[in-house]
Amino acid sequence: MRVSAFMFLAPVLLFTAGCAHSPSSLPEPAPDFNLADFFKRPVGPKGLEPTPELLAMKGKRAQIKGYMVMEEDPVPGLFMLTPRPVSMAELADGPSDFLPPATLFVHLPKPAEAKIAAYRPGIWTVTGTLELGAKHEANERVSYVRLIPDDTEVILAPEGEVPQFLESGTASVGHYHH
Repeated sequence: MRVSAFMFLAPVLLFTAGCAHSPSSLPEPAPDFNLADFFKRPVGPKGLEPTPELLAMKGKRAQIKGYMVMEEDPVPGLFMLTPRPVSMAELADGPSDFLPPATLFVHLPKPAEAKIAAYRPGIWTVTGTLELGAKHEANERVSYVRLIPDDTEVILAPEGEVPQFLESGTASVGHYHH
């Protein structure tokens, strides 16, 4: 009787394929969600209104890409993503700024929640759970859309690099003043 190599490999292949789809092996991939899809356009007489797509994502995992806001005085545990590059001079301009309505507030997870995410120009990618609703933030702004990452591994700096998290109040934070 002739035995083929496939007969020996078939059980291994089936077992491996079954393990790859095991529900506990990998988290569900988070769908991409675009910052431009936060609010209805054009803005109507009611002001900014969330899109049905944004409302449907409340409490769900999402992956969002955007530019990190370059802040003069960053706050530990929080950074903001916008659809276009923005730089803010809080000390000189006070509360007036050029933040677009579609600003995502990213709250750093433990143990980075007391640190500052180091600014890097370019597109950041963050995966986490979306929260909606008005909330007063530590940077004295009011957010409407927040993303809460599970851990720092789902925060990618531009070009897929690992972000740096700096101690609050250190001299190395001065790179924000480019």
